[in-house]
Amino acid sequence: MSSERWAVGKAEYPWYGARWTVPFVTAMLLVLTTPHAARSQVAFHPTTTTPAAWERFAARVVNATGDTTIVEVRVDVPGAVTVLGVEPVPGWEAVQVPGTDSTPHRITWRGGTVAAGDLREFSFLGRVAGDAGRATLVFPVAVTRANGDTDRRYAGRVTIEGPTRLSARGALAMAAAALGLALVALLVALSRRAPRTN
Repeated sequence: MSSERWAVGKAEYPWYGARWTVPFVTAMLLVLTTPHAARSQVAFHPTTTTPAAWERFAARVVNATGDTTIVEVRVDVPGAVTVLGVEPVPGWEAVQVPGTDSTPHRITWRGGTVAAGDLREFSFLGRVAGDAGRATLVFPVAVTRANGDTDRRYAGRVTIEGPTRLSARGALAMAAAALGLALVALLVALSRRAPRTN
């Protein structure tokens, strides 16, 4: 191939050259060196579960900036998970607000701090509903700083995998139906029995 074909010139690419290089490099340096809006990072574990499983759910919070400390972490628990207990975090107080038909169960940790560069884990034990189908559970996480700023952009996502199991009510209904069928079969068998004559 001829080198002329791959030659770059101002006529073909007017943005090529020193006139555009300096502003482009300056803009890239600003983007790379300016602190991002995400000043904290949250990871949620586990990422998968099964129906009727007892799981230790955990929000791992990292303070990625040094300007203010994190003073509060809040996790909203979806209705398919029953909270059985909250793991204590030294220096923090956990407050639970039970869910209603229209609001999720809420766990708020406050009273402690996550300083710049520190990692803290906030966890609880939960039981996934036995009749929970294959779905993705969403756990919104809010992080509040000492200056009052609250970041609500995080959400833990846990995928329910595996077969759906019967709930306690479902198992009771199945047992009652089986008992009813057994009684009907017994009555039919007794009614068809021919009377003996001597």
